Amino acid sequence: MSNDSKIRILFLTAEPTDTARLRLQQELREIKQRLQQANQRERFQLEFGFSARSGDISQELLNFQPHIVHFSGHGTSTGELCFEDELGKMQPVTPQALAALFELVANQVECVILNACYSDIQAKAIAQHIPFVIGMNTAIGDQAAIAFAVGFYKALGANLSPEKAFKWGLAEIQLKNIPEELTPVLRKKTENQSPGDFYVERPPTEQRCYEAIKQLGALIRIKAPDKMGKTSLMNRILTYARANNFQTVTLSCRRLVNRQVATDMERFLQSFCAVVSNELGLTNKVNEYWDNQLASIYNSSEYFKQYLLPNTANDLVIALNHVDLIFEHPEIGQDFCNLLRSFHDIARRGDPNSKIWEKLRLIIVHSTEFYTSLDINNSPLANVGLVVDLPEFSREQVQQLLKAHDLKLKGQNIEQLMAMVGGHPYLLRIGIDEFKFNKKKFEQFLKEAPTPSGAFSDHLRELLEQLENNLELRTAFSQVISADVENPVKLHPRIAKSLQRLGLIKLKGFFAEPRCELYRLYFQMFL
Repeated sequence: MSNDSKIRILFLTAEPTDTARLRLQQELREIKQRLQQANQRERFQLEFGFSARSGDISQELLNFQPHIVHFSGHGTSTGELCFEDELGKMQPVTPQALAALFELVANQVECVILNACYSDIQAKAIAQHIPFVIGMNTAIGDQAAIAFAVGFYKALGANLSPEKAFKWGLAEIQLKNIPEELTPVLRKKTENQSPGDFYVERPPTEQRCYEAIKQLGALIRIKAPDKMGKTSLMNRILTYARANNFQTVTLSCRRLVNRQVATDMERFLQSFCAVVSNELGLTNKVNEYWDNQLASIYNSSEYFKQYLLPNTANDLVIALNHVDLIFEHPEIGQDFCNLLRSFHDIARRGDPNSKIWEKLRLIIVHSTEFYTSLDINNSPLANVGLVVDLPEFSREQVQQLLKAHDLKLKGQNIEQLMAMVGGHPYLLRIGIDEFKFNKKKFEQFLKEAPTPSGAFSDHLRELLEQLENNLELRTAFSQVISADVENPVKLHPRIAKSLQRLGLIKLKGFFAEPRCELYRLYFQMFL
């Protein structure tokens, strides 16, 4: 735990009316007393909530941003924790759901205590993301649970680590002469993460998305150039949705669009409906609901309304990745946008027809806003829902990323790194690989970066091939990298958006400049 800042502790309880009574109030009193008796009691901030529902924990994690989360209540023999529903009855939550939720706060939460029977199953799942997680490997009695909490928070108040505090909790059980000292189990995060596993948040982007996806009939559109982290953000939102008991379906448009359907709207929509059916584990009944006398958009809507949504137990999030591939086909792009817009609009009307559509949320992910067949700003999706224009990492976020990989660069070196690659997530990840696994010295890395022998050679060569295959783009980008900084180039919107989609340029008003110095230096040699 940090030695120079407050430690925020979130204490949650759930005692559904259809379960046995527990001494949860006493446990809270004991914890408050031990923290108040600590020599550095001003360092501890305790927040508590009773009768916790499954959605409460995600809200508290967002609002309070705790370092320690303590849950006291019931657990089932199959590893589910028992929260409460709106009527106070038991609502079990699976280990997978809670693990998905804690993955979202892995950079904040340091320790989770699950003072509930059979909660070690949950602890194992959560420990994939959180450094220290304590669970119970069998049923635990009230006295043992309270004794463990007393010992744990005594030690925590003395500024001991969660690992040592765990041992003090076990000792307290033994001191009370309770034969349950082997019931609590400490799980530690031990897996080795690859560079791609680390996620750096770009506040307030994530929280805006989490709030948006909870809205009835929500639509979120994520846009950014290639390799900027759009898919990672999409997955983050889906993880949050699953933690809040949403069903999710993820579809890559690379698998939805082929030659046969790209020019036939009816076949495309039939395929789309069938794929969603399969992903939900439902029988494909497109032929039963399809009326050839009616428009394909109407048939698709009816298929969702009459079959898919009624047969979905929970609210549903459909995430469509690489939607650029649909936008680029004039025969299907505009009408498909109309269909998605209609899903969103019906849900938000607030009339009797809206009810079933309120279950559906949409996430649309694409690279840029303009294509030969469709200007997204003039499409049915313009000004609809939440639009997320994913930014590059700031200097502070780059520092956070380096710290997560145990890389210590001097302030001057960080400035040089960002001057070379900006805050581009993919380029930074390549650089981190070079430092961490190839043990490259910073000066040598920087010198080789814009050359065919540098860490970015494969990425740069791919971009070069794309430019060489398109004379118009090659000519335009040559002008951009040759221009004086004080006199940037003005490009035709179509060309500018194509280069922006590749991630090669930044647009400032009507003018374009290279996204980073790496691109300027490399392409000046080869274009």
